[in-house]
Amino acid sequence: MGLRMQNIALFAMCGLIALLAPVVLLFNQPAPQVGEVALIISAPWGPSAFEILQGGAAWEISPVRAPFGALVMIEDPRGVERLYDNGAWIVANGKRILELCT
Repeated sequence: MGLRMQNIALFAMCGLIALLAPVVLLFNQPAPQVGEVALIISAPWGPSAFEILQGGAAWEISPVRAPFGALVMIEDPRGVERLYDNGAWIVANGKRILELCT
């Protein structure tokens, strides 16, 4: 029974690492700068990604709109701050996200 539990624990740890690796990479990047693409993610209980963009801090560049996220182009030096002020939960470097999608 002890060896079986060790195998289950090892399998669970490997699965957890595989699930958390993209999240760690998403948070471990520099903030997007002016003229760069950003991924904004809104909280499920807060304003939608479209409502966050209404503040004028960035403009949407993706052809499809998602309720909790959007790819945007940062327009001004305070753009990232303004997105957070408007209700963004996460503002991540969108260049890496686009690289994963191509």
